Amino acid sequence: MAQEPPVSNSDKVFENPDVVPMYTGGTAEMHRFIGNTLKYPDDARERNAQGLVVYTFVVEKDGTLSNFNIIHRADSLLNREALRILEAMPPWRPARHNGEIVRSETYVPMYFRLNQNAMAAGKAVQGTRDYSKKDPVVLESNTIYTIVDKMPQYTYGESGLSAFIAHNIRYPREARQEGIEGRILCSFIVSSDGSISNIEVVEGSNKSLNEEAVRVLGLMPKWIPGENNGEKVHVKCLLPIDFVIDEDPIPPLTSNE
Repeated sequence: MAQEPPVSNSDKVFENPDVVPMYTGGTAEMHRFIGNTLKYPDDARERNAQGLVVYTFVVEKDGTLSNFNIIHRADSLLNREALRILEAMPPWRPARHNGEIVRSETYVPMYFRLNQNAMAAGKAVQGTRDYSKKDPVVLESNTIYTIVDKMPQYTYGESGLSAFIAHNIRYPREARQEGIEGRILCSFIVSSDGSISNIEVVEGSNKSLNEEAVRVLGLMPKWIPGENNGEKVHVKCLLPIDFVIDEDPIPPLTSNE
């Protein structure tokens, strides 16, 4: 069996390693993640702000990203949004040099462009996305297991999953203002190829929290699929997402001054 290369003891950041770092799943998967995570700032949209933003960063030995440095700027809101997306990324595949896993610097360009045709027609720039990824074919054409010999796993483990959710979750403003907290229990199917589909809220009482839980789960990259009798199969999983306000609630707006 192939073994993972050893981790280098050096803290040197390599600019031209033998094997460059890569977003897990490749460039196409990274673009999909950026597109799913991007939220065009309202003020930037209203001002028709567009442009190229480029950050360099270090891919650490464990695949996490650090040392973000902007080398090409656009509107300040777009700069911040690009950084938010990069900070939300799951760990990359780290670089390798001389047969060892090393730190390496790379960059990601993001071009923010508004859909002028949609704007002229009075339509939202970003279409409504079905984060639940409903796919009746998966349900109708496959045996869906709930317990298998080897349950599906998030590629980077439970701590990586917690970090992904924490990075991507956006507490709904109204719920935060009203001090609404709670646990949303969701279900989803991890297909035999690791893709996620049919995300549903099993238990949750607040509509905005329910929708945000589904949205975050809809951003997840592929998991390691489950196995039964040595074969990769479709498995239905349950995952709770806790919404906890770690600060005093924002007073709700009222008409009384």
